[in-house]
Amino acid sequence: MRKPRSSKRKPEAIPKALQVFAWNLGGRLTASGKKQIALNVIERGRAWHWTKLPKGWFDLDFCLAHGQMRTKQALRELFPPHS
Repeated sequence: MRKPRSSKRKPEAIPKALQVFAWNLGGRLTASGKKQIALNVIERGRAWHWTKLPKGWFDLDFCLAHGQMRTKQALRELFPPHS
């Protein structure tokens, strides 16, 4: 008899260049964890790190809700609200 396949998937790996920004996640990567890493990259990283963010990790609404005041201001200038 064969063993049934496990429905558990391997956790998605954090890109090596971004691992330093995952210090507050405790080794787990969830959907909100990806957004948190993106926010950490924006607030603490350099422009080079932005290029290493996988597609779909940056969420403007999350950053505007949880970012620091200067980060929110800069993002509002970069991404003005639609009229």
